[in-house]
Amino acid sequence: MASPPNAPGSQSQTSLSSVNHPGHIIHGREIPLETLVSHLLASKRSLSSISTVWRANEIVTSAKSALEESVILNARTGFIQSGINEQMKILMKVRNSIECVYNDGQKDFKNVLHTLDAANARLESTMDVLRSTMVDAAFRPAGEEPRSLLDFVDEQGVEGMRDGLKELIRESKEAQKEFDTSLLSFDDDLRSLRSGFKNTKGSPPFYSPIPKHLATLEGHAQEMASLLSSLSSHFDLCLNAIRHTEGGYAAVRNAASNPPPGAEPVSVSGVMNTSHDDINEEPLTEHEREEMLFVLEKDAAEVEDVVMELRDRQNEMEIKHDAILDHVSHLTEQFKHTTSIYKILEGVYERLPGYIIAGHDFRARWEDTKAQIHEQMDDLEGMRLFYENYLSSYDGLILEVRRRKVAEEKARTIAKKAMEQISKIYDADMKERHDFKHDVGDYLPVDLYPGINAAAPRWEFRLVEDEEAVNSTPLLERELVEVSSKRDGVRHIDEKGN
Repeated sequence: MASPPNAPGSQSQTSLSSVNHPGHIIHGREIPLETLVSHLLASKRSLSSISTVWRANEIVTSAKSALEESVILNARTGFIQSGINEQMKILMKVRNSIECVYNDGQKDFKNVLHTLDAANARLESTMDVLRSTMVDAAFRPAGEEPRSLLDFVDEQGVEGMRDGLKELIRESKEAQKEFDTSLLSFDDDLRSLRSGFKNTKGSPPFYSPIPKHLATLEGHAQEMASLLSSLSSHFDLCLNAIRHTEGGYAAVRNAASNPPPGAEPVSVSGVMNTSHDDINEEPLTEHEREEMLFVLEKDAAEVEDVVMELRDRQNEMEIKHDAILDHVSHLTEQFKHTTSIYKILEGVYERLPGYIIAGHDFRARWEDTKAQIHEQMDDLEGMRLFYENYLSSYDGLILEVRRRKVAEEKARTIAKKAMEQISKIYDADMKERHDFKHDVGDYLPVDLYPGINAAAPRWEFRLVEDEEAVNSTPLLERELVEVSSKRDGVRHIDEKGN
């Protein structure tokens, strides 16, 4: 019986026994000529199985070539993938260093904006105080519309500084946007590389099925060659039997020329020559003939099984061969895919200097912009201090006007008291003069002292006005003075605390 197809390379259990002698022979048995002819034609047909042996040899040769190719592809793919992995590690380090530049710039930018917002908030708070602090009407001409302290200063300087800061911030964001674009492009390149590896069907396998399949194929090929040799020996035995059977050649030619319906035609040209009909072969002994016929009949029963086994082995070899070719095809595709990833890597390295330069440019531009922002913030803080001093000066003005008013009142009080004393002295002086004139006036000649009848001199106090003096120091409301005094006191406490 034939070995099952799922036992590749196993020793064939279907073998013709033409070369083996039977253990015993049934004597006196004769095979009809028609049967011998049928066995010969069947044997001749079976020899067409030589194509399966040729195909088996082709498969083995192809498998050996595939093994060599797979080893080369595995080595190349593994080498390239290993190199790509190392280069990707380097690229990730470069990417992380560039990202550090980006993150540091972002953090620094946020800190600067926070400081700038705080400075602007302080300035705006000071300006709000100036805007809400109305100049007392006592300081202004009568009938003038109420005005705040902020109305007396030019705000264009502040707005100009703010516009300058906005422009610097816009430039910083523009530089950051350009750096973002470069960084995103770098990320896209790295993502393409990682995606390429994810889409790879797998790393080069450490285990290849080809050697095992090749061993199986070689075993099948050897067994098929042995089976074909058995078929050839069986054909020779059939031919020998025909030669030693009277009328055998004619019967064979007739059967070959008139095959039954559905039977495969068989050519016996070159095998069955007409001249053979008259050749007197050396006769066989009865024992030799019986032995030959016994073996022939036994082998004839197994010819079909041998042919089927040859086909089964060929089919199994084709399956193994297809598996080998599929494996090589997979390795080829993997190598092509790895090569395409390597080309992507080359493109990344061509663009890498641009990514690094973008990081350096961003850092340099940001440092320059940051210095300008700090300079503008110093100007902004200077303006705030100016406004603070302006407000402080207004409070000082109120207190100074109050002090002047108090001084005037003191002077006026002193002058009033002095005038009262002088008036009393004047009245007393006039009374004394009148009494003196009454007592001695009749006795003193008038021309003795012409001024004897003169009135007492009059004294008076008056405010001396000059060109820069105003008519009068304004009288401020007490509440206004108290508010300014409190602010001034708090300001002095803060200055001592600092």
